Amino acid sequence: MDAADERTGMKGSLERLLELQEIDKKILALRQSQGDFPKEIERLKGELKGAEDQIQAKRDRVAELEKSQRTVERELETLGEDMKKHQDRLYEVKSNREYDAIQQEIESLRVRISENEAVGLRCMEEIEGLQATFSEDEEMFETLKSERGGLIEDLEKRLNSVETNVRKWKKKRAVIAQDVEKRPLTVYTRIQETVRGGLAAVTIEKGSCGGCYRQLAPQRMVEVRRMDHVHRCENCGRILVWKAPVDA
Repeated sequence: MDAADERTGMKGSLERLLELQEIDKKILALRQSQGDFPKEIERLKGELKGAEDQIQAKRDRVAELEKSQRTVERELETLGEDMKKHQDRLYEVKSNREYDAIQQEIESLRVRISENEAVGLRCMEEIEGLQATFSEDEEMFETLKSERGGLIEDLEKRLNSVETNVRKWKKKRAVIAQDVEKRPLTVYTRIQETVRGGLAAVTIEKGSCGGCYRQLAPQRMVEVRRMDHVHRCENCGRILVWKAPVDA
């Protein structure tokens, strides 16, 4: 292979490295989604469960209030019977002392009746207030359930398709990797195993390394632009690849 062929081969290999890098980004994103999707699914399910629990809490509160109301009603019934008995006794007493004692008992019963009526009224008002929101709550929950349910279903489908998509991209990667010379591919693989996010090959962006954004010396940019050797950023160690600007 003469010098021209070698440069052409290296240039093509470096360009292919950028293609590999894009595929590896997609594969990495898919792998990350295997951890992210379940968390998001659980978050959405938790949101639905929280909304459902709020509605159920209201229903439980209504049931509790209705139970208290029934207890109050029974108590009022008993107190009413006692009141009638004491009032009937007023016509049977033979002394002022006995009359006054019955009157005190009647007054005590009136206080207890009043207190129970107040409790019953509060229960009734709270029940009516809670029941008035049930329809709106149910409607909002159904809307939320439909929206979140759709998101959950979509995420579950995407999660289930991760492995299929990874295999698809790996197949494309293998085809491209065949066109990359051994040395640049070896360097790329070694860097990819050590750098954060697996970003091993980058282009020059506005005179800077596309990986760490360190400004490059003009002479360094000239060398990278030749595309005849594997050039690495002196700061982060990534492979630098020249790519002509879109508006060039």
